[in-house]
Amino acid sequence: MDWLNVVQTYVAVVESNSFVQAAHQLNITTSSCSKRISWLESQLHCQLLLRTTRRVRTTEQGQQFYLQSCDWLSQFDNMRRQLGPSTQGLTGNLSIGSPAVSGSLFVTPIIATFLPMHPHLTVELSEIEPGVIPDLSLDIVISRQIDNFDSTSYRMLHLFDYAVKCFASPRFLSIHGPVENAKQLKQLPLLLVQGQIRSGGVKFNDGTILNQASRFITHDPLAAIQAAVHHMGVVLVSEDLVQQQLIDGKLVEVVPGLLSEQRTVCAYYPAHRFENPNISAFLQHLRQQIQNTH
Repeated sequence: MDWLNVVQTYVAVVESNSFVQAAHQLNITTSSCSKRISWLESQLHCQLLLRTTRRVRTTEQGQQFYLQSCDWLSQFDNMRRQLGPSTQGLTGNLSIGSPAVSGSLFVTPIIATFLPMHPHLTVELSEIEPGVIPDLSLDIVISRQIDNFDSTSYRMLHLFDYAVKCFASPRFLSIHGPVENAKQLKQLPLLLVQGQIRSGGVKFNDGTILNQASRFITHDPLAAIQAAVHHMGVVLVSEDLVQQQLIDGKLVEVVPGLLSEQRTVCAYYPAHRFENPNISAFLQHLRQQIQNTH
């Protein structure tokens, strides 16, 4: 049998949890699908799948082989794309993961300038939790740098650095009095997002750690910004996120010059021997756009 077709069949069965659905997806009979899996198990001398009347699931060895198969198929596809000529330019799909705010305010505008240059390419943007280990199913993950992350499965591209500042509404400050230093901020309600709370607060350049939360907690920085606009507390975000509110006078900077420790935004992508042309093209476009704006 053809190893490529057999491995593709195995991956389809695992991902659909069904021989019938996998066979339909591959346009083959259920019997042919089953024979391919049986042949694969005989070649590997181990059981890959546990079959029941309701579902199909992997054994421990089967799950390991599935992950390796996905990586092998991806590298084969990258090799084919890289070496095979294409009159259409980039084709297929590109999957990108990013936290919600970064995705809407940073990644989406870059995708909008990238897609018109590649009319045969489809881009899918998915929301991920900030600072988590990259998802193997995604081509590119754009997020803040992951601390102590060392994996031979990924490459990391430094994009830009940023720092967090403190902002509040003029009305909030008029009620609570002038704030001139970080020590005074420790007495005020902070509109921390859940990620900041989980990491123990935000450390600033004077050594102060602000970690007291208000009675309003959210995972969404945009919601925290709106809470600050409505005089609920002090929000700790990058200045880029509140440019319009600053222009409109709805927010002002609290304790100018007070900055958090510098943070880094990176792009993570699989470390394949043969690079995916879609990934390479988007990362190149991403770097160019950042150079033009930073």
